[in-house]
Amino acid sequence: MPIDLQLHRVQKLLKLLGNPHHHPKFIHIAGTNGKGSVCAYISHALTASGIHNGRFNSPHLVTPRDSIQCDNHPVSEYIYNTSKAHVQKTNDEFNIGCTDFELLTCTAFEIFSRLTVPIAILEVGVGGRMDATNIIPAESTLAVGITKIGLDHQGLLGNTIAEIAYQKVGIFKENVPAIIDGTNSEIVLEVARKEALKLNSQLIIANRADNDENLEPGLLGDYQLDNVSVAVQILKNIKDSRITDESIKKGIKDTKWPGRLQLYNFQLKKLDKYKNNDDKAIKMVLDGAHNTQAAIELGKCLNDMRNDFKSFVFVIGITKGKDVSELFKKLITPNDTVIFTQFNENIEGMPWIEPTDAQELSNELKAQKVDCQNNIAISNVNDALIKATEISDKTGGRIVVCGSLYLVADILRL
Repeated sequence: MPIDLQLHRVQKLLKLLGNPHHHPKFIHIAGTNGKGSVCAYISHALTASGIHNGRFNSPHLVTPRDSIQCDNHPVSEYIYNTSKAHVQKTNDEFNIGCTDFELLTCTAFEIFSRLTVPIAILEVGVGGRMDATNIIPAESTLAVGITKIGLDHQGLLGNTIAEIAYQKVGIFKENVPAIIDGTNSEIVLEVARKEALKLNSQLIIANRADNDENLEPGLLGDYQLDNVSVAVQILKNIKDSRITDESIKKGIKDTKWPGRLQLYNFQLKKLDKYKNNDDKAIKMVLDGAHNTQAAIELGKCLNDMRNDFKSFVFVIGITKGKDVSELFKKLITPNDTVIFTQFNENIEGMPWIEPTDAQELSNELKAQKVDCQNNIAISNVNDALIKATEISDKTGGRIVVCGSLYLVADILRL
């Protein structure tokens, strides 16, 4: 099923549900990379400030319920299932035809309303201007944020940075402060300035130089300082006396965001071949880096690790349709081994997502003439992990799972 960006279906469904999206106050985040991290920083800081809050992220990591959190924990199965059933029944009864993502978005609004969440943080699904989350009214929006923008979803959002930025800044609201990552290109910043001027929205350009030097992000990666700067500026613009420098500092430090540059101890007994290895675990890096910009940042982090690990064993799976023309060059060195694999299909709530064939990716790496120690295609994730473990044992190379959050989710499901 192709992605169909429209707002009329979700608007009609929400009206029939009693407009649950009118009840909380919202913080809305768009961008290409870093959206989820910024949402996580804000929600943890609100929690540290004693402010009850909800959060809606996509895609989900293990199950769709992960997407909808209250105070940084997935909502209960009961509230999720009953709200989802109510939304689905209304959609079916009136033959509205909402997409799976629109239904999930409406379920999040329904849950936040039922739980009387005062503030909810929303991550845009795709783009911004026509994304289902952009149904929220200006009067219910506290602030909007734009993270780093790069080329992604070109066929859907546009073929240039300016065109894509135009879709992202479509979440700007009249008289609502907008905060944007200052590391964006001047082209992006100019698009943001024009949109802010049109809507009489205060535009704040966030730079890491303005961060409190005592801030310690709970997430790995130098680029997180840019995400933190966006989150901090948003928090300061909420103007709630409960949000203090200390609560912001605590929230930023306490932030967890699985699958994003996550150091993970994988229990070998989860793989059939090693089922008797009760105590042995292998340390791996899990990262959902799925485009060139994200690959550059992952590559920087891995380069910092190369003092301790001279090589890496990459397990890479990529969603069909992604541009990989520059992705591999940012990660792989001649000392590394690359194992291409495929995440499991039939992802709940996202029937349009498919993995790229592992052999096709292997052939692409050869065509790009990227030097590596070995280039292997193993379509089954379990078998790919077994092979990676064998190579890691021989070479001492650390295993890095990347290329897609859907692949990371498969690892976590094990």
